[in-house]
Amino acid sequence: MPQVSVIIPHAGGDELLSRCLDALSATRGTSFETIIVDNGSPSPLSPTFANRYHGVQILHYERQLGFAGACNRGVEHAQSEYIFLLNNDALVEPNTIALMVNRMESDPQVAACQPKILSLHRPGQFDYSSAAGGEMDRYGFPFARGRLFDTVEEDHGQYDNPRPIFWGAGTALLIRRELFIQAGGLAEMFFAHMEEIDLQWRLQLMGYKVMVYPEAVVHHQGGATIIGGSFQKTYLNHRNNLAMLLRNYSFSSLVIYLPLRIVFDEILLTASFFTLNFKRIGAVSLAHLWIWFNLPRILTSRRLIQKQRTVPDSVILKRLYSGSIVWQYFIRKRRTWAELPHRQPA
Repeated sequence: MPQVSVIIPHAGGDELLSRCLDALSATRGTSFETIIVDNGSPSPLSPTFANRYHGVQILHYERQLGFAGACNRGVEHAQSEYIFLLNNDALVEPNTIALMVNRMESDPQVAACQPKILSLHRPGQFDYSSAAGGEMDRYGFPFARGRLFDTVEEDHGQYDNPRPIFWGAGTALLIRRELFIQAGGLAEMFFAHMEEIDLQWRLQLMGYKVMVYPEAVVHHQGGATIIGGSFQKTYLNHRNNLAMLLRNYSFSSLVIYLPLRIVFDEILLTASFFTLNFKRIGAVSLAHLWIWFNLPRILTSRRLIQKQRTVPDSVILKRLYSGSIVWQYFIRKRRTWAELPHRQPA
């Protein structure tokens, strides 16, 4: 039986996928199977495409399932102990998967881990996704070692220490299959964006931890599915972020942090009005409407998550950045993770 099932959601761009599979085929040090989830692609992959690569399966779905749904369908067909979620525009270095598996084998408390993710187009620079490890502040704003908002650092080895993180990007994320299933998989109501953070929050509520192992490296093109700054991306990020807070925080934490999180959105809407950014106003407003209309479904999922938790928020809050990353970046003009005060110990 293969040790790792590589799950690749695919919604088009056969050249991207071919490059991804060519790099993956050079993997050494571990056995693996590859499951491509043809996710509503306008030009479905032919069976002959899979024949070009050893151990590749293709699952066809005519309807777009989103990243969450596609990954969940892939996991249902997986046969391995570990699941490696991989974007079709990412290139894996030959020893990356084996390095992460070996690390996780040595620590059963690690539920998921990410490699260092570098930009494919800008060699030597971190990738936007989760760079050298995803973090989040208590108001739900994600950032990463190597990337704060739109500021992306060059990689000089400054973040090459393995360490606990709050989340790793679904760009390249290794997860124990049993825990993925036990946690309920990726939330399909999210469709895309934030679903991997939501899952890793739940895994931590269950008593596990998430790590980054920077000796493992993946190169990512980025923006190949949903264009950065688009209406859809802004809408999904804002609605899913609020849903994630509602699902995972304890009631006492929600009372403290959710109102302040909404204030940040109101400030953003006001600033967008004065800069005539009506696309952003529409996206954020629609996200808030979606939350209200879907509140019963969100609260139902919340009850299941809170019932499953074994870790109090006193522990979770210590893993979150205690200040406001919005304040630090936009007001204090701190542009790198290393400049942040009161950051988590390295």
